Amino acid sequence: MKWLILGGMIVSILFSAPGCSDDDSSQPAATGCVGWAIGYRGQTAAILYTADGGNTWEEQGAPALWEGMTGNDISAVDEWTAWAAVGNIDKGAILHTSDGGLNWDVQRLPEGVTDVVKGIKGLSRSAAWAVTLTGIVMQTRDGGKTWRVIPHEGIAMRQINRMDVKGDDIWIADWGSGENGMIHSPDSGETWRRETLINPDPSASGFGPMAVSIVNSQVAWATVRPDANIYRTVDGGNAWKLDAPKVSGPNDLDDICAPHANMAWAVQNISGESSGAIIRVQLKDGKVISDIMDPTGQYVYEGVTCSDEKTVWVVGFKARAASLGLPEGVILHTSDGGSNWTSQPMPVKDVALWKVSFVGAHR
Repeated sequence: MKWLILGGMIVSILFSAPGCSDDDSSQPAATGCVGWAIGYRGQTAAILYTADGGNTWEEQGAPALWEGMTGNDISAVDEWTAWAAVGNIDKGAILHTSDGGLNWDVQRLPEGVTDVVKGIKGLSRSAAWAVTLTGIVMQTRDGGKTWRVIPHEGIAMRQINRMDVKGDDIWIADWGSGENGMIHSPDSGETWRRETLINPDPSASGFGPMAVSIVNSQVAWATVRPDANIYRTVDGGNAWKLDAPKVSGPNDLDDICAPHANMAWAVQNISGESSGAIIRVQLKDGKVISDIMDPTGQYVYEGVTCSDEKTVWVVGFKARAASLGLPEGVILHTSDGGSNWTSQPMPVKDVALWKVSFVGAHR
């Protein structure tokens, strides 16, 4: 669907996503076809699913199994496999599907772990990583039948917001540890270290990393709060540099997806009152080119995933000042690098969305 404004009302036009077909289920899904989004209805997580690039979405799962735990993160591995992180206050859980979402199971956490599960990343049908709000790192190698705690001695984490894993590298954005809050293991959890994102304004309170997106073992991007500064490392985390300063106004940069070393997409919750921002950052010939987009003017944006520099999905929830009658959540998509955004159909009106993940995407 494409956004149109008619008489002050936002309406949509149905579109078809190219390259996604159910005609031959024996073939693996094309990149950008199968995806999941997670959010919440009240205080309970809700999961949405698409097999056609977002042309249609449907709700999945049995929310009664995780009642009272909101959706915090989701990770799509292949057309059959995904993991989700949920939790609220002092309890958390990991949800898993191995049949394309027909069934979502609550997986057993390690003994004694009762914390909110804040971030999750699936690597294959058998392997995944997860982290709790207070920094308990967990790993499974058997599809989630067993999760084990991975120690990180000497690295006390305080308040996790987001994580990413690729290959042997694990980066965790520990907002609670301030400018020393980028936590990194380059060897699948064998060793851990702190990496510094220097605060350009020490007088600003609440500084810390919010999200991270890995390109490869040498290159990763990170966002922070409270200012719209975007950092990058090109040497495996030995140094993080403020490569894209103040790409927007102040407030949380909640999520980021980097398709390659010189480009990243980020989303921002500006205040929650009116709307948010989708930010495209490009580094060209030593210059920073940043573009701010708000296709709806009605929603706050919290999650982003990208298949390449042109193909992006963004999810969010309705701003407090939004027009009456709009769905609580929104799914936006561009296939031309942000020149045009489409609103994909929400299957339910009462679900606000938090994060999104597509099979084959970079985040």
